[in-house]
Amino acid sequence: MADKSSQAIKEFLGEAEEILENLNADLMELSQSAGSGDANPELLNSIFRGAHSLKGLSGMFGFSDIAELSHQMENALDHLRLGKISFDEPLVETLFDAFETLGKLVYGKGKDEQFTLDVSGMVNRLDALLKGEGGAFEKDPFADLEIDRSILDVLTEYEEHRLLENLKKGRNLFRVQASFPLTSFDTDLAAITDALKEEGEIISTLPSPDCEIEDGIAFQVLVGTPLAEDDVKALLHDQNAAIEVIDRKSTETRDKTPEASPGKEEPKSETRQEPADRGERSEDSGGAGMRSISRMVRVDIDKLDVLMNIVGELVIAKGTITEIAETLRVEGHGLGSDLSKATRVLERRLSELQKGVMEVRMVPVRQLFDKTARVVRKVAHDMSKKIDLQIRGADTELDKLIIEDLSDPLVHIIRNSVDHGIETPEERVAAGKPETGNLRLSAAQKGNHVVIEISDDGRGIDPEKIRRKALERGLIDEKTELSREEVYDLLFMPGFSTADKVSEISGRGVGMDVVKSNISALSGMIDIDSRVGEGTTLSITLPITLAIIKALIIRVLDNEFAIPITSVMETLMVEPASLRTIEGREVMELRQSTLPLVRLSRLFNFPSSREPTSDNFFVVVVGMAEKRLGLIVDELLGQQDVVIKPLGNILSFVKGFAGAAEMGNRKTILVLDVGGLMSESLRGDISSHV
Repeated sequence: MADKSSQAIKEFLGEAEEILENLNADLMELSQSAGSGDANPELLNSIFRGAHSLKGLSGMFGFSDIAELSHQMENALDHLRLGKISFDEPLVETLFDAFETLGKLVYGKGKDEQFTLDVSGMVNRLDALLKGEGGAFEKDPFADLEIDRSILDVLTEYEEHRLLENLKKGRNLFRVQASFPLTSFDTDLAAITDALKEEGEIISTLPSPDCEIEDGIAFQVLVGTPLAEDDVKALLHDQNAAIEVIDRKSTETRDKTPEASPGKEEPKSETRQEPADRGERSEDSGGAGMRSISRMVRVDIDKLDVLMNIVGELVIAKGTITEIAETLRVEGHGLGSDLSKATRVLERRLSELQKGVMEVRMVPVRQLFDKTARVVRKVAHDMSKKIDLQIRGADTELDKLIIEDLSDPLVHIIRNSVDHGIETPEERVAAGKPETGNLRLSAAQKGNHVVIEISDDGRGIDPEKIRRKALERGLIDEKTELSREEVYDLLFMPGFSTADKVSEISGRGVGMDVVKSNISALSGMIDIDSRVGEGTTLSITLPITLAIIKALIIRVLDNEFAIPITSVMETLMVEPASLRTIEGREVMELRQSTLPLVRLSRLFNFPSSREPTSDNFFVVVVGMAEKRLGLIVDELLGQQDVVIKPLGNILSFVKGFAGAAEMGNRKTILVLDVGGLMSESLRGDISSHV
């Protein structure tokens, strides 16, 4: 029973998290129109359905606190849909606060089923909004409309509200009548409504008794649009539909004769297409039965990890079989060749299996970006700043576990950008900038890596200010010469900050060392580019996945290492005479550019009893984003699929390694962290970090 209860809670958390993600995206979009006072009805319906679903879901699991708050939020949204309360900034702020509380409750239930919060304060805030609703109309607001009363009588309260809103906006009203064959009425009707939605709003869809087709069905669609009658006809020119203008009795607002005027309708049913009608659901007479429409399956990430580990074990076993086959073949056994052929078939199938599992683990970064959008809005509101958040490349995919581990570093960077990067509206106007600052969050795949950029058009980072702070703390002296990149690297030192006062939200530099460490743990790297008065861009380069990877196996003295093949640009055999030394660092010229070099034997302080030789050696050129580095090694042993395992907390202080991998011969080797090695090598202080 306990196992079932635990599984049920997991299912609840999965459902609730998906609902909250959709609510977050919809609320963010809704907030953008709060200033105009005009809410998108379809968006309101989506938020209303989300709150309603969360109420029902939490009630089913006995979480009364979540059910109570989501119920009150649902009431407020229902009143807003019906125009009973005003759509303004205070309302949006209250909805966001209620959403934040719901998020905390769901997150708390994931840690402890008994977790709860006092929601009475938030419930009272929502209740206060409802008590401020306006009174009823003194007269029938539709009395002046030339519309069949039988149609008005069957409109729901919500549809009446939408009709009234279209009248207030001065939109033209039309009744579109069409008949369809029973075999295709659903798609034919959808074609008409989709076309009308592009230029207006579908207020109601009702069945009509006046069908012009034998064995058919007729519908009448009430629509509000700014288009004139001729434009509506042109919009539906491919459809067999009659269009009737609904005039106002009090004024002459049309000068065209309606195309058709069907007789009086007496609807006997209330089939609706409006999805937000309370509790009402319409089903096509020939529609689907009990089969689910969705083909999506929610899978626990732990199950995918187990599956990935099994695939990893198979990859290792395949490596062992390959070695046995090669040994048999060299020794002249007849089975060696047959076993090699079978191994190649196994390798292809394993590759397909591995690819399939990896695709299941991949999720769009939109999940992460949508969460940060709420952070931007909240921090901007707290700081009294105006910020336009632009999101690009949200469909770029990353491993689910990388997305989760990237969340905290990304939120910290965004808080820094909003707090210290973008100026207040007054400061921006004084500097000749628009009072609304721009914050751009983008993601793009470049080769086998994903680059995430956080850019703002704020005040930028002053290198001289960083240098002065470094001098005050004794990190450098007056004679130290630093490049712009080296100055920015100081921001990633523990506790370093340029802030003149402590902020509760962020401090540029405060915690940036943790950000860098977290990104390095993902085998990624972070770069800063900034111009004073123009803005700052932080670029995060990450591998697409950290699970099973193809690696280049190298040997340094008597030690073997693995380098992720996604980071290997090329391999070279180099003569010692090709090397040069610049400022104490070994470099070589590669296609008219200077390539910095690192000897892994020196980097890892390996004792060597060998005498220096004039023999050629190998250079593995690795790169991430636009940066390149040459690793000097003794031998290239070939490529192999490896499963990276973390080093664990005990060895977390060791830098330069992404983890360990087990080889087919049951030998364990270390996997190099290319991003970390490249970041440290640019400082010239790399050996002290590994």
